[in-house]
Amino acid sequence: MQRKTSRRTFVKGLTAAGLLGGLGLWRAPVWAVSSPGQPSVLTGTEFDLLIGETPVNITGAARTAMTINGTIPGPLLRWREGDTVTLRVRNKLSEDTSIHWHGMILPANMDGVPGLSFQGIAPDGMYVYKFQVKQNGTYWYHSHSGLQEQLGVYGPLVIDAKDPEPFSYDRDYVVMLTDWSDEDPARILSKLKKQSDYYNFHKRTVGDFINDVSEDGWAATIANRKMWAQMKMSPTDLADVSGYTYTYLMNGQAPDGNWTGIFKPGEKLRLRF
Repeated sequence: MQRKTSRRTFVKGLTAAGLLGGLGLWRAPVWAVSSPGQPSVLTGTEFDLLIGETPVNITGAARTAMTINGTIPGPLLRWREGDTVTLRVRNKLSEDTSIHWHGMILPANMDGVPGLSFQGIAPDGMYVYKFQVKQNGTYWYHSHSGLQEQLGVYGPLVIDAKDPEPFSYDRDYVVMLTDWSDEDPARILSKLKKQSDYYNFHKRTVGDFINDVSEDGWAATIANRKMWAQMKMSPTDLADVSGYTYTYLMNGQAPDGNWTGIFKPGEKLRLRF
């Protein structure tokens, strides 16, 4: 997401380059690109990441997000298994921040969990992550400080295998599914602490109880209600937070943004979720 006012101009597709596995070249996955200042795909072994505030408009209401290099999601990082990568992360927020490399095998002080593996990155500070990449696959990175991830501090990570893959494909798409709320994440959390089903407006009714008794019998219906009560859960509460406050994003775009991956008949696609 850029410094702009239109949700229509969010992230859009990046044209893929060619894959020549035997030559050690890889196909860049189609990612978030828009014009004129598009979110980038960052490759190599040296990276500079800036965490700061960015004005956004996802739902029609102006808000302030926390972003990595000014976009939601942050840039797609592309590494190669076996390489040693260096990431200089600068903090332009008014509070401490961090980046955790989710699912990565790392030395403890590179894991990015404040209070556990390091002290965090202070305002106007910088932390240098440097480690050898010991795996391959599709991952993501995100803040491990407060509720910054909910405000936009996250991005995708692709690590290419050092050996050629046993399959081929014509296009490589990263599909990052996330959510956004215009509501302060701290307020959302506070509501859930007071009432876990605060955002659930589809609870079972007396009519549902009568229907269940007629279909399943009295004993089975009572047993079912008792089971859910003991778990302190609702069968209609699929998630703690619903679409009432969340807007669900695909590669940073709201549903009406209609993120699209292009392909031709007969082509093989690789989808990375």
